[in-house]
Amino acid sequence: MAKRRAGSEDASPHSKRRKLSDNRPAIPKPGEISTVKQLQNILAFRQDAGPETKRNIEAFKVFLESIAHSQDIALQTSRRHLLLEYLQFRPMSQAEGASAHVSDLVKNWSFAAQSNNESLSTAVPAVLALLLKTISHHVDFRDVGANICQLLLQDDQLRLFERGLSAQKSKDRLLSSCLRLLTEIVSFDGGSSAKRLYRMKDVTFKRLDTFLSLRPDTKSMQSSSRKRPSTRSTALRYLFANLRLQDHAAKTEIFANGKLLRSIFYNIKEDSPSMIREILHVVRDDILKDEKIPRRIKGRIFNDQILSSIATLYNYHSDDSTSQVDNSNPEIGNIPAIAHTFLLSLCTTPEYGILTGQDNRLSGVESEEVPSSTIIDPKDPDTVYQNVGKPVTIRNHSLASFLQTLRPYASQLHQSLVLSIFQAAPELVPDYFTRKKSFSFDPKLTATWVGFAAFILSTIELPLHNDIVKRGVLGSFPPPSSQIIESILPTQLSPKITSRGLNQNILILKLFTIKILSAAFDKFARTIRYIRSASRNRNGDHAKVWGGAGSALVGEFCQRCPDMSHVITVFRSCTSEDLVLREASARLLLLYYQHLPQIALEQKFDVSIALSAAFDRQTTITQPLISPGLEPLIFEHLLDNQKLSLFGSGLKCCKTLEDKGMRRSLQALLQSTLTEGLSLGYQGGRHLLGSLLMSLDKSRDWQPTDALFELLDDCFVRLSKKAARYHQDLLEQMVEVYGDGTKEIEWLGGELLVVISEQWPFFEKSATVPDFESTSRWLSCYLYTKEQSCADPKLLRHFRHHIRSITTNNECRKMLKKTPEDCIEESLDSDREKANDSASLSADTQIVEPLREAETQHDEWEPPLPPSPENEDHPGLGSWKHCEVEEAIAEGAIGELMLCLCSKYADIRKQALIELRLWMKKLQTSQYSEREPLHLLAGEIIETVNNLETDSPLPYFAGTAAAEFCMILSNPLHFLYAKVNRFLNKGPVWKVKKLPSYWVDQILMHSPTKDDGHYKEMRWLLDILIDGLRTKEASRRKPIHHSKR
Repeated sequence: MAKRRAGSEDASPHSKRRKLSDNRPAIPKPGEISTVKQLQNILAFRQDAGPETKRNIEAFKVFLESIAHSQDIALQTSRRHLLLEYLQFRPMSQAEGASAHVSDLVKNWSFAAQSNNESLSTAVPAVLALLLKTISHHVDFRDVGANICQLLLQDDQLRLFERGLSAQKSKDRLLSSCLRLLTEIVSFDGGSSAKRLYRMKDVTFKRLDTFLSLRPDTKSMQSSSRKRPSTRSTALRYLFANLRLQDHAAKTEIFANGKLLRSIFYNIKEDSPSMIREILHVVRDDILKDEKIPRRIKGRIFNDQILSSIATLYNYHSDDSTSQVDNSNPEIGNIPAIAHTFLLSLCTTPEYGILTGQDNRLSGVESEEVPSSTIIDPKDPDTVYQNVGKPVTIRNHSLASFLQTLRPYASQLHQSLVLSIFQAAPELVPDYFTRKKSFSFDPKLTATWVGFAAFILSTIELPLHNDIVKRGVLGSFPPPSSQIIESILPTQLSPKITSRGLNQNILILKLFTIKILSAAFDKFARTIRYIRSASRNRNGDHAKVWGGAGSALVGEFCQRCPDMSHVITVFRSCTSEDLVLREASARLLLLYYQHLPQIALEQKFDVSIALSAAFDRQTTITQPLISPGLEPLIFEHLLDNQKLSLFGSGLKCCKTLEDKGMRRSLQALLQSTLTEGLSLGYQGGRHLLGSLLMSLDKSRDWQPTDALFELLDDCFVRLSKKAARYHQDLLEQMVEVYGDGTKEIEWLGGELLVVISEQWPFFEKSATVPDFESTSRWLSCYLYTKEQSCADPKLLRHFRHHIRSITTNNECRKMLKKTPEDCIEESLDSDREKANDSASLSADTQIVEPLREAETQHDEWEPPLPPSPENEDHPGLGSWKHCEVEEAIAEGAIGELMLCLCSKYADIRKQALIELRLWMKKLQTSQYSEREPLHLLAGEIIETVNNLETDSPLPYFAGTAAAEFCMILSNPLHFLYAKVNRFLNKGPVWKVKKLPSYWVDQILMHSPTKDDGHYKEMRWLLDILIDGLRTKEASRRKPIHHSKR
């Protein structure tokens, strides 16, 4: 059949396929939803719907958002009622307790999971989370919401959660929607479903640590909306909801392995400021402050790595390229302070678990840990740790490792945190400086060195003595001296380093070094004070150990202090403009003299030059420039390049100063100088100074001249050099006047008149007439002042008559015969103000007396520690066999072997003789350079023992001396090397009964081998005398001094 043409008349239109009718209702817009039927049609499950279901869910989402955020209250209320009616609707076939329409949403979720529809699998959990969030604020929806939560936690739905949470890390939308739904489930109705959710933790907490570590990269941040939270933020809110609503048992189990907490704080500085604040707030309130969570769990999860991650927030700023924060956010600056407050409470609060250790003490040994049979050497108290078998360890290992990561020299917050931890856990101070080897503290003008110096200074200024006091009161043994010294003078401050700091040409380096050393001296003094106090409060072994700890600490401190000569060099190099450096170095010298006099007095330092110059300049003096215990130096060190000595300059300055406070301070120093320098006693020095100052007061037509001060200065210098002679002359004068010396005590200080009488003719020849007349006027007033305060002025009249008789100037003789009227008037005025003067003098004395009282209270003389008892194990018998000859001598093994000859056990003495002979053979065949004198010493000891009475031990003094001789002979540079060799050459047998008197004579009555060795020899003699008194028989011997003096 031919095809019809289009233009033909009989052409009929093309037949079309008729469109089938669609019975599905049209999708209403979100604003047009007004009936339950419309909601039912939107959320109905259709397996063939495809993208239409996604649009329906989006419409339902917009509907829910309008309920939560609409400004129209009437519309919001009507739609909320509509939603409640929809959720409560249940077909007849539906079981009680479930929602048919929510079940349709769950079916859509299941269908999407089976068909791998990621878009729908993301939308359904998201809208369910929004539904629970919308209805959670209204009581009417409580039962409906509980049913929804119960439905979602059934096994079928848990498989959907497991499938969603098992998705790849890149599918962050799917992961976030599942986590948001779980968060709403655990948060609904105050956590009513939280316990049931945690029972399914294999699914509900699956890969949570992984989600907490997921952070969006920079590109995804820039491309995605800033309003959409990341997977990490969603996971954090889910975890925080569990921490707030789960019981303490569940929270303890959550953090049992620590992975979640490490994931929280890993790279925390990349989070936003609001998220960081929320993290720290939740961890503090819901974990740390939860008393039901055991401390051991808290301490285990907060390790040094987590603390270091939190500490990175100290450097939180907007310039970080990986940061997720807005550069213009003003809250950024608060993050370091918030992190510091969190770390401060975490690291210093014992209840938070990370700070361990009873009472936060230093490492030590308690009394109950030491067996009663333990032998304690008081000279070496640290041996108690070896005998007990308890090493000195720290308890806060996490804090110790964390401290090594901080930079206290570069950050104020770091420094504040470290110092707070040190104060809470004193044991960490020695551990920190022992392990801190990355910084040598070599003096350099850099910001790092200055910061580290400031940190060390702050550390030294921390208190230490509280722990020592507790141990002294509770009866515990003291901490090891190695721990205490690290808190006073750390390892970095070696004598070499501090000496370099003192010798630098840069002022700030010198000042920092001096300030650090001064703080170390102050802390050392406080520590020694409390150690000695604890020693006095204990008995038996505790007292010995505490006393030995004080001696060991003094030795350690002396080894770490720089040589005093460097400080003297700094003090002498100060110019008149370097007031700050001069004051600091002078105070450091004062501390040397106060706390280490055995080192300070070895230095040839004349402080009088600088102090006299200060007197001459009349500079402001707030405190004495030298120690109150050094007053004798004023007379021992005289000036060659000044007209007046130090005392004369001070006396002159005292009368010219206008400031009453400075004048009282100087008067107190002069009084203590007279008391100790001239050995006048307290009353004698006070009386002499008071009369002298009163006579030097200016009058209407008289004032003291320089010639008068030169005369007084010369008299005091002569009196200081020949005090005994002038005192004897005074006694002779008293015998001549009174017939005996019974009034000696009334004339304390009368030696000055003896010296003036002797020097008066020479002064008359050398002085000018006006100066001599002025001085005669003063002398007459001085004698009158003394007469008014003396009960029997016969001796004063004798001196007045004698001085008049040797004076050739007639005017002066008349002046000395009769006291000037103005002196009498001033004496009367002074009598009226006697109470004020006495109060002033007492005030003057009080300036120095507190220091002296402090030294008397805290630095009281204590008897030396008794010698160690005989060691029942006698290790000296065999210890020498395991060492070479030189090593055995240096370590004291041979000395211990010789002391075994003094044992109370005869078998031990016989074995010691055999061992000593064997050692002699070994010594003779060795190549040791000092074998000859040592061989002679051993031979003489053996001969001496053989000549003793039968079965009698060698006296301990002889054994101690032999052990000391062994150490001396091994060192040819020893200060007693020559005297010991002369003693050994006297004969092969020692006269042990005369041995103490021999060495007393050799040291006290003979000059030392070296010029500066007298005090060293004295110290050595006292040590062996005390060490030789180990038995009652030794202490009952006759005195070792001679009958003739």
